[in-house]
Amino acid sequence: MASGTALVARRLREAQETQDLDLSGCDLTKIPDAVYMMLKSVVVSRCTMANNMLTKIPPKFPSNFKQLTELDLSKNRLVQFPADMHVMQSIRVLNLSGNGLEGVPMFVYSLANLQELHLQNNCIMAVEVSRLEDIESLSHVNLQNNPISDDLKSQLQSCNFTVMLGNEAVS
Repeated sequence: MASGTALVARRLREAQETQDLDLSGCDLTKIPDAVYMMLKSVVVSRCTMANNMLTKIPPKFPSNFKQLTELDLSKNRLVQFPADMHVMQSIRVLNLSGNGLEGVPMFVYSLANLQELHLQNNCIMAVEVSRLEDIESLSHVNLQNNPISDDLKSQLQSCNFTVMLGNEAVS
């Protein structure tokens, strides 16, 4: 446990210098309060918390990281998000792959600057296609390895962005 704490502390110090927070592979079950304390005066642009055991994102996360342009929460155990995730309007790349999601999280539809959305390897069966199409900046959506119906696949294939459904991209 002490070595994990030391790793997190070292990466927080690095983030103070680089504005990129990388807490991937730290065996986190929750986001430590030290993240908010050590980075309160830092504008973090990229954050990765991939390959952990996170089951939820705390309500204070979005308001503390409003300026993120890239957020990678892949390979965790996430199924829900705080209500105000929509305040993170600067996000251009969002990776939620490899979690337990059964649908596209509602906050995603309100991210006006989103360009890339990675949702592969989840349990997604429901996608509000028209709401995704309303995100004008969206250019790429990866939905590989999800139990999507043929009807939904057909709807997604006619979208104005590139969609990864199987082994190939559909524009």
